[in-house]
Amino acid sequence: MHKSTFLRLLGVLLALALVGAVACNDGDKDGATKTPSDKTPAATTAPGGEVPGVTETEVKLGTHTSLTGPIAAYNVIPRFTLGYFNYINDTKGGVNGRKITYIEKDDAYSPAQAVDLTRQLVEQEKIFALFNALGTPNHLQVIDYLQENGVPDMFVATGATEWVKDPATRPLVFGSNPNYQGEGVVIGKYLADNFAGKKVGVIYQNDDFGLDGLAGLKLGIGDMELVGSEPYEVTDPDLNSQVDRLKSAGADVVAFWATPLMQGGAIKHARADLNWDASFFISAVSMNELTALIAGPDNIEGTMGPVATYMAQQTDNPGIAAHIAILGGTDIGGTGSVLTLYAQYVAELMVETLTRAEEPLTRASLVAAAESIKDWKCSVCLFALSLGPDDHDPAQGVAMGVYEGGLVKITSTAYSWEGVAVADLSPDTLETLEVPADAINATNP
Repeated sequence: MHKSTFLRLLGVLLALALVGAVACNDGDKDGATKTPSDKTPAATTAPGGEVPGVTETEVKLGTHTSLTGPIAAYNVIPRFTLGYFNYINDTKGGVNGRKITYIEKDDAYSPAQAVDLTRQLVEQEKIFALFNALGTPNHLQVIDYLQENGVPDMFVATGATEWVKDPATRPLVFGSNPNYQGEGVVIGKYLADNFAGKKVGVIYQNDDFGLDGLAGLKLGIGDMELVGSEPYEVTDPDLNSQVDRLKSAGADVVAFWATPLMQGGAIKHARADLNWDASFFISAVSMNELTALIAGPDNIEGTMGPVATYMAQQTDNPGIAAHIAILGGTDIGGTGSVLTLYAQYVAELMVETLTRAEEPLTRASLVAAAESIKDWKCSVCLFALSLGPDDHDPAQGVAMGVYEGGLVKITSTAYSWEGVAVADLSPDTLETLEVPADAINATNP
């Protein structure tokens, strides 16, 4: 990639590396078929039968998110989501004749502010649904309030299993990212299939992000020897001591659940300082250009991890080309990144859900619409996704990516856990996926 492109991406992503991941992030098995009306709390309409946030010409969505504060780099997600909704309003007239109003409340990554702002959105702004709320610790403080008030909680912006592990208990909440435990099972299976007999070490962030990943990895590696699992806190200055201990323990392969600054620094220390030739596997959270820039292209060469979309530099792909064009009409500019690609995926998913919702548009019909999605594929996604009454976990397929020359390239190895509840995840529940031919090693610097 050209140096200028790296610098633009660095400006977008640098703050992402300064803190932990955004927490970074089983259905009912009794055989009964449940409809949304069976599961949805009653408080879905305002007094007089009106549906909050819905008129003949408008549908009002809202979110608590980080526009400022310690993880302000994530603000590219709500900013581009708003830009995409504006694009839909301008070019399509909205969805089913209603323009989308998207109200973004800045909680600055404060759980207390998230509570106050969510109440404002529901009780004062009268939103129809919350959409793509950012941050596990923040959202945990409001998820039950939303359920109790009958507010759909659409496509939460982390991969924590908390959102998707039990749709029967929380019927109004839907995830968005590939969940971290599924990601861990995929990495573990890849290790078991390709590194049999090798010793495994793990470094993980000590929260939902890392703990979910670690749980999945342990399932995936089977009887491979785990010689060390090293936690770290988001306040730690680096991962040098964790890397040192795993090298001393004789690990041949190391899996990381870490954010880009910590991840890149750990790889640089291992390669440049210790001359350690272990094989490294990293979370999708850090499979981006910033991690390579921090580690150094030579140091990160060969490192692998899961990906779910085409890469932003694959501009020969029509979906990526259109993505860049839409970006150019926003205040973000025309340089794509893993964050803008995620934003487009989840915005398209919300538009698809609204499009499918039966009239008259109600909160129950929105949930039913989401649960009706089968084999749908966004314009920048590698794989199709499905949802259902007992499956609120949309993105359940990933390909393995590998760093070559400082860029993430997509390989032909991919797995799916489509329709598998979190409680049932195991290597045996994974199925292989066919990666689109135009995605494999087709990056365009």
